[in-house]
Amino acid sequence: MPRLYATPSPILRRQVVGDLVALVVVAASVWLAVRVHAAVWHLADPVRSIGSGADGIADQLAAGRDGVAVVPLVGEPLSAPLDGASDGAAAIAAASYEQVQAVERLALVLAVAVVAVPLLVALVARLSPRVRWWRGTHDLRLLSSVGPQGDRVLALRALTSAAPRDLLAVHPDPAAAWGDDDAPVVRDLAALHLRTLGVARR
Repeated sequence: MPRLYATPSPILRRQVVGDLVALVVVAASVWLAVRVHAAVWHLADPVRSIGSGADGIADQLAAGRDGVAVVPLVGEPLSAPLDGASDGAAAIAAASYEQVQAVERLALVLAVAVVAVPLLVALVARLSPRVRWWRGTHDLRLLSSVGPQGDRVLALRALTSAAPRDLLAVHPDPAAAWGDDDAPVVRDLAALHLRTLGVARR
């Protein structure tokens, strides 16, 4: 299974710090999304009140229409205006609820967008270098497992990439020791290269 993190090294510190920053960014985006959703959702409060009020008026008018309709002779003429007014109030309520649903959908879409964009950016920013690191160190892990021949290759890479002070800490003349195939020095140079890149020796 691929390693998620390097062994203790500057690379590991960068990986951990980068992941923590990404987590903070995602957490902040979730917090902001909740606030945005609540703010937009509450924009529909006046329309909700209108819809609720219109519903109540429609019910009252319908009850009045039903009460008037039973009056002999004049019930039907009197109930017709009430019936129309009740239908009008019901239509206002229905239109209000449609507007409320549109605002609630907008609140959800905005909240998802506020979370999704930073989340995708964080994933790309963290996964892309992690995959490159893993692929770049895959060959090193293979070389570290094949014995002295792999150590010589790794040691040569250390000679061409490691800091001079790190090389001198291994041997006063590491290049000459590598050329003489000094096994302990070659192995130490190989370990230096692996350690610098945060790769565990197999």
